[in-house]
Amino acid sequence: MIIDSYTHCGLEKFQPLPEVQAMMHHVGIAKAVLAQHLGQFDNSYIESCVRSSPETLTGVAMIDATAPTALSALDTVLASRAFRGLRMTAQMLVRAPAIASAAVERNLHLVLYCPDGIEVIADVLPDLAMGPGRIVVTHLGSPQVADGVMTRGPEILELASDPRVLVTLSGAGMAWPAPHEPLQSLVRSVVSEFGADRVLWASNFPVTGDAAAVAADLRLLQDNVWGLDPTAIADIQGDVANRVWFAEDAGGNS
Repeated sequence: MIIDSYTHCGLEKFQPLPEVQAMMHHVGIAKAVLAQHLGQFDNSYIESCVRSSPETLTGVAMIDATAPTALSALDTVLASRAFRGLRMTAQMLVRAPAIASAAVERNLHLVLYCPDGIEVIADVLPDLAMGPGRIVVTHLGSPQVADGVMTRGPEILELASDPRVLVTLSGAGMAWPAPHEPLQSLVRSVVSEFGADRVLWASNFPVTGDAAAVAADLRLLQDNVWGLDPTAIADIQGDVANRVWFAEDAGGNS
């Protein structure tokens, strides 16, 4: 089974659900996690998308975590039962760790975008409350490449000792064009250090490009261009995401 553990979906930015579903059909994706885009705290559209196909879709909401009404907004997200994740930037996490703690305590996965690298969050994560929710660092922690040489990226391996932390194999094209040669050693190290049971493939559609670009990106995993243990591929392309995002308890337990 192929599961897209992070794709955008929206009306004002990126693509509406029919376009996402067309991409899924083209690529052969069975289920998808719809992630809210930055700056949008109205989660009603993604909620309606999930309700239209709850067996194949789940949602990741965003709220204004620094607002006085943040806890109430979090309650609204939970009450909808359409969301299994809360998306935050690294800066949001630093400014509102109590909301992040409340989310994981209430069985929401914390989905973190770290455009400036993971150092910003490394000191905060150990202080977050323990709970059934997991911590998902997107896009390999946002590595950086200059002139074909990786200048930022291995720092994410410092988080491997925290069993709550998972990593999405996505967003490589934001650092270097396909087939992302400068990132191959980082991908192998992430899978080795975290384990294949804590790595999830994701399209990052439509940032990655169109459906053909998503399919080409997935083939890097399926054809093992990354040089992984072949037994890891099924886990990364869907089995882990199915347990984490679509299991009955939503806490990543089988």
